Amino acid sequence: MFIAKAVAATLLAGSFGGLTAPPSGEAAAYDKQTRLEAERVACMTEQGLDYVAAPEPHHTWQAGEKERLAGDLKALRTYRAKYGFGVWSPNVYPKDPAVNPVQHDNPNNKTLMSLSDGELKKWRAADQTCFSRAAKKVLGKTVTSQEDYDDQLHAAVDTSLRVLDQDKQLVTLGKQFAACLGVSQTRPTKLDVLSHTKVVRQASDVAKKAWKGELPKGSENAVFRPNLKPEQAKPHLAKEIKAALKDLECGKDFYPAYAPKATDITSRVYQEFGRSDAAQAISTRIYRKLV
Repeated sequence: MFIAKAVAATLLAGSFGGLTAPPSGEAAAYDKQTRLEAERVACMTEQGLDYVAAPEPHHTWQAGEKERLAGDLKALRTYRAKYGFGVWSPNVYPKDPAVNPVQHDNPNNKTLMSLSDGELKKWRAADQTCFSRAAKKVLGKTVTSQEDYDDQLHAAVDTSLRVLDQDKQLVTLGKQFAACLGVSQTRPTKLDVLSHTKVVRQASDVAKKAWKGELPKGSENAVFRPNLKPEQAKPHLAKEIKAALKDLECGKDFYPAYAPKATDITSRVYQEFGRSDAAQAISTRIYRKLV
């Protein structure tokens, strides 16, 4: 099991999440990410500490991925018929890159593993300071930590997407979508993640019930992913697929109109923050807080 938003971590999974490149503005996002990493290297070197730049490698697009981000119904239906929303499918298909992208080790992990507790504390404190300095210099953003940076990114996405709740076409389609689902929520930005979020919460509840002992401190609001084997997860995925296909059927007019606009807005925000993982964030809805 693991917590989606780590409560504590000794090793870095990757400077920027190890996900994918955005559907637009890719070059600009990678340029900012590269400059951020270069600034971190320079700052850490000034303090006599080792840091290796760790920009994410360029993304290899999966079949139908760009089409799904554009709201193509055929591509969405093909994906959901096998993977649902992508919540339980990583358990069922552990070697499928469509739901389990290749994770690239951060080159700084080896250094971190060699440090004593005191040295590690010093290194992490310095890295936070250097990250903040780099964000200010490269992005013009004031952040106190990487967690604060992530919070600001998510808040910026949410704020930027609100314009879609005033889109007359999407408002009309949202009401039709909600009526078909049998829910009272009609805001386009909420409907986009409503059914997906329900499955995420259900999966997290399963993980929490299976957790041995007390839950980690500070994880009360964290989202847990169950560590089930493929055969154990298949019944859950079957239910998820059913829900995902119903959601798509109800949203067959909504998604083609909503998805390209939301993708463009989100990609622009990610580019502003020097993040190149917008596509996967959009696909898995991790760029949004749970509703």
